[in-house]
Amino acid sequence: MVDYLYRCPEGHETTHAAAMGDAAPRASCHCGQDARRAFTAPMLGGARRASHGAIERAQASAENPAVVRSAPTVSAPAAPTDPRHAMLPRP
Repeated sequence: MVDYLYRCPEGHETTHAAAMGDAAPRASCHCGQDARRAFTAPMLGGARRASHGAIERAQASAENPAVVRSAPTVSAPAAPTDPRHAMLPRP
């Protein structure tokens, strides 16, 4: 479902949800007048902050990608501190 914006001659705005491509050219406004469909930019501001960050990072890496010079180092797991672990059978 998509929200479509309608404006009446008095300047009031109202939205109606409809399937994409099924918006009516006119709708009734809360003031009782006939409102015409207004064509606006897509509602892109509704994305989450995490999505915005991911989009910005993707755009930045498209122009100036980060180059990896070596594989990441993997540290060995820490030795257990419980002395009972020494009594466990070894594989």
